Amino acid sequence: MKENLRTELLTKLSALSFDEFQSLSFKLTNQLIKFLTSVPELQSQVGAAYLPLKAEIAPAYQELLKAYPCSLAFPILFEGEMLFGIPNGMPKGSTWLEAPYVPADPEWLLVPGVGFDLSGARLGRGKGFYDRYLADKDVITIGLAWTEQLVKKIPVEKHDCHMDFIITEEFCWDVNQQEKF
Repeated sequence: MKENLRTELLTKLSALSFDEFQSLSFKLTNQLIKFLTSVPELQSQVGAAYLPLKAEIAPAYQELLKAYPCSLAFPILFEGEMLFGIPNGMPKGSTWLEAPYVPADPEWLLVPGVGFDLSGARLGRGKGFYDRYLADKDVITIGLAWTEQLVKKIPVEKHDCHMDFIITEEFCWDVNQQEKF
């Protein structure tokens, strides 16, 4: 069930052109800035973002940091597990941040996904990095997606992490309040 849904959603994402990705990313960045500005206490905390894989919507980090200056860490791979590091300058790397960086423990995370539902369930790529990382952490999770990645119901297992918020190019969604803002 998960694999079929993952394939269907990845096929939709792969069909987007470079220009469509750019447009969605800038619109998503604007919604993310709107969200972060509405929660000013996050600015003094260390946040975490991700380096987008092929066919993955992601914020335009330079634009985001201009509008909302904060400390952003990015994923690093350490002994087979995902951790986070703050880069020296703009992040370099694909999937994993390249050195130099300073290790960090983020208090909020921008989380990629293949699909989400409005109850906060997330469908990842199947490797479990975010599920394992978040298993024993108390951090705010913010799923980032294109509205076409929202589905009625994501099949979940006990170990799957859930989002507190979902941000798309069209709206911000508070999972706990079950409302757009």
